[in-house]
Amino acid sequence: MFQSSHSNRRNRPAGQTLMARLKADATDSRRPWWIRALIRTGLLAVFVAALGVGGWWIRDRWVYQIPSLAIREIVVEVDGVLAPDEVRRLAGIRLGRNILSVDLPRLRDRLQLHPRVASARIVVEFPGTLSIQIRERLPVAAVEPLAGSGIKARYLLDETGHVIMPLSAGSAPETAVAAEAALPRITGRGTVSPEADADTLAALRFLREHSQRPEGALPEIASVSVAIPGLLDVTTFDGATIRFGGEPASFDLQLRRWSDLRAALAASGEKRVIRTLDLSVSQNAPIRWLESSSPEQPATAPASPQNRPRLKRIPRRTHV
Repeated sequence: MFQSSHSNRRNRPAGQTLMARLKADATDSRRPWWIRALIRTGLLAVFVAALGVGGWWIRDRWVYQIPSLAIREIVVEVDGVLAPDEVRRLAGIRLGRNILSVDLPRLRDRLQLHPRVASARIVVEFPGTLSIQIRERLPVAAVEPLAGSGIKARYLLDETGHVIMPLSAGSAPETAVAAEAALPRITGRGTVSPEADADTLAALRFLREHSQRPEGALPEIASVSVAIPGLLDVTTFDGATIRFGGEPASFDLQLRRWSDLRAALAASGEKRVIRTLDLSVSQNAPIRWLESSSPEQPATAPASPQNRPRLKRIPRRTHV
């Protein structure tokens, strides 16, 4: 039987095989190749569109309607002067909204548009908690440039040179408003442009380095002048003027020289106090003295601070 089958295939008339091939070729040749490609593309597009519409319908009519995924609690963490209610208002997220419907990157970007927000982090804690974590910008100096018209403007800068408008009375705790009012001033800019230049950024870096010294090791800073390019003239609350080289990499060394000099003077019982000191000179820094018994005082000596308030990060966490 098998031999007969193989024999039939081998002995099939050549005309039948040729006719079948000719019919197949004729069928394919009726449709140009581009029409066949267009049909396949159309069918694929219809399939993809059906998937998209079906996915949208399932998302909006089923997933977003699952009661267990509704936002039942919004947790706000701040570390500065921003009120948690203000953060929630900026977020614009209401309780009861489906937690999967929140566009987290867009929400983060919207919060970071606030001038006092350095970074925002959004965390979803299933099934129904949305956590908003805010790290605020901490101002380190005030700038009071004098405009050509004689009108004074005042704004604050954080350590990166980002502009922050001062707090107004009643908009934040009194201690925060007072601390911002007592910030060291950057002077000598001669322009109202808020853009921080290289010398201003160097002054901000210097103030940050100074703030990291042990409390009481160095006098409090009243102002930093950037009037001379590449140099910082620092005025302290005790009336001394200390000149620093404007290279940020050298601030640590210059501050240690200043601190060591003050410690040596105290250990030796020296009664004179420093009036001017030029630490931009690496060796044998020029120094001028002010006798403690002398009635003479620097004409530009600022008033000494009384329990000067300081800005601090105070983490706070609230639930709604």
